[in-house]
Amino acid sequence: MEQKKYEEVFAELEALVKKIEDPERDLSSIGADVKKAMDLIAWCRDYIRGNQEEIDKLMHPADL
Repeated sequence: MEQKKYEEVFAELEALVKKIEDPERDLSSIGADVKKAMDLIAWCRDYIRGNQEEIDKLMHPADL
């Protein structure tokens, strides 16, 4: 995924969730949205993990 801000990706994910939860949508048409949402969730997890590792390094510099 290109360089995006976490907030942008999270907003995109929220919009997809609203589309997926729309009771008017046909079940067969949400597959692509679910896949995209899963990709965005994975991106968010990686982003959070990476930031947590950086925070841990800053908080515990002696462990390096």
